Amino acid sequence: MAISTEKPRNSVDQISGLRAQAPTLSLVGSRARFFESSLKLIPGVTIPLRSMLVESDEDSILISPVGTDEERAAVGRDLTTLVAPSLLHHLHLQHAADVMQPRDIWVPPGLTDKLPTLRSVRVFGLDAWPHHDQLDFAIVEGAPKRNEIVFFHRPSQTLYTADLFFHILEPEGALSPIALRALGVHKRFAMMKMWKRWVEDEAAFKRSMAEILAWDFERIVMAHGEIVATDARAMVEHALLERGLV
Repeated sequence: MAISTEKPRNSVDQISGLRAQAPTLSLVGSRARFFESSLKLIPGVTIPLRSMLVESDEDSILISPVGTDEERAAVGRDLTTLVAPSLLHHLHLQHAADVMQPRDIWVPPGLTDKLPTLRSVRVFGLDAWPHHDQLDFAIVEGAPKRNEIVFFHRPSQTLYTADLFFHILEPEGALSPIALRALGVHKRFAMMKMWKRWVEDEAAFKRSMAEILAWDFERIVMAHGEIVATDARAMVEHALLERGLV
């Protein structure tokens, strides 16, 4: 399945501080689109940021909103489901909820404690997810400081992950190469070294990885980095083995 692009509008979002940096991506033959932006972590360190929009005749599901004009224009006010994919990927969730007014907001366990003002919230693992036919999920267990949710888009055989893997091949910012080397993810597909500290229950974590590897995925789309379109399974297995987490 090929990837197509649309021209960006080079907008600046004054609320989020994010800027559109690349064309909107879509998987040809599939109703999945991705919206590109970037996030300045600290002066000199900027990382790419990507959201995922999955649409069907009945639903539209936006995962990890990035807050650009492109994203808002594509979603409009027809959003049924807004998703925060981890305890740290919620920066623009409240604003997206206010603007897009989704029917439901889905979050990982523990996020309602951090964002008590959210309304109509459903929790992965506690409430029944109604979209398994097109978008399955797995909770990355054993790492309670993250509680990341990894998604599998069945029609396009695509994984979407927030922070489980990075693949930043062209770092932006003078200090980004230093920071990415320290994290163990400089110009390559890899897991951040911090996952070794975040994982508190290795057995639970490995069960989650086995669940993810059981999916028939062909590509990986990450919030941070280039899309992996070939050899995706081998790259995931190598990254897990490198960190001793498989």
